[in-house]
Amino acid sequence: MGQARGLTPVALDAADETRAGPVARAGTLRIGQLLSLTRSLAALLKAGLTVDRALAISANLQRDARSRQLLADVGRSVRGGRSLAEALMESRLLLPASYIGLIRAGEAGGSLAPTLSRLADLLQRQHEVRERIHSALIYPALLALVVLLTIVLLLTFVLPRFEALFAESDAPLPWSTRAVLAAGGFVSSYWWLLGLLLAAAVFGAIAYVRTRRGRERVDAWLLRSRLTLGLPAAIESARVLRTLGTLLANGVQIGSAMRIARATLTNTVMQNGLDEASRRIKAGASTSVALQASAVFPAHAVHLARVGEETGRLEELLIEAAGILESESSVRLERLLALAVPGLTIVMGLLIAGLVGSVLIGLLSVNDLAF
Repeated sequence: MGQARGLTPVALDAADETRAGPVARAGTLRIGQLLSLTRSLAALLKAGLTVDRALAISANLQRDARSRQLLADVGRSVRGGRSLAEALMESRLLLPASYIGLIRAGEAGGSLAPTLSRLADLLQRQHEVRERIHSALIYPALLALVVLLTIVLLLTFVLPRFEALFAESDAPLPWSTRAVLAAGGFVSSYWWLLGLLLAAAVFGAIAYVRTRRGRERVDAWLLRSRLTLGLPAAIESARVLRTLGTLLANGVQIGSAMRIARATLTNTVMQNGLDEASRRIKAGASTSVALQASAVFPAHAVHLARVGEETGRLEELLIEAAGILESESSVRLERLLALAVPGLTIVMGLLIAGLVGSVLIGLLSVNDLAF
């Protein structure tokens, strides 16, 4: 192995990822489970237990049998002479490259327990940001669903009942009433066609986004659109900067750290920007200059990276920049929801009011004729 030859592995190369990829897909730990596992391993190692013993205890703490079996396999591999990073790479667990890269660096530096603590903090922050976003989107999603169902019920069940009443009258109906009745009749008669068209549109959009060109266009729009208030860029930047800072704090070189941290990004435009920054650093550029040249990272993050290089505290200031971006993400998310929820409520309310108002206008026309 590399350590037997005096080498210190601190990064994952393409061969490692290829070798582990097909096997690792056999099992996945949810982020909550991974966080709990990392915290328990860190605590047990700090208490003086060996890695295999800590893994055995952590496996017993898992609630589902599948997770216990996966961790038991990792423990057996460690007892067979593998390092923890090697055992995780060869296991059936699907883990982020940054996770295993940090563990490699911690083992190489003889500080596995502190490394696991930092890794748990990193996972905790990422989990909090993700849960905050999911929680914030629940209300708008439910509101849109309820209003959509209300409109469908009005068009398919309520309006057809009034159509018979209007048909018995010779009163000329307003154009809005005729349009609403026509829409209701079309939905009632061809709901299956609308369902097929909607499904085709959804699957077509998904297929387009999965193409390289489509994904790049969507990701570029998310970064540049004013409608998103810069939220995707802030979230992605915070994630990669915190990972970079944590890797650097564990002794990983900046070039290797960037390659590992790339796995935490989901936006292809930012992935390309980080690749460009990594190439510039490899060519001799400083971290701040490389980040600035990529043109995808916020200006104050680049400024803090420059200060960190000047003061020799790059990892600390990258983590500080991540914290600032996470705070900004929370503010921008609240601002986006403050605009989106009332806007969605007004639009949906106007649609329902338009449907009901058109029917009422028609009824008034019939009553006027009767008198």
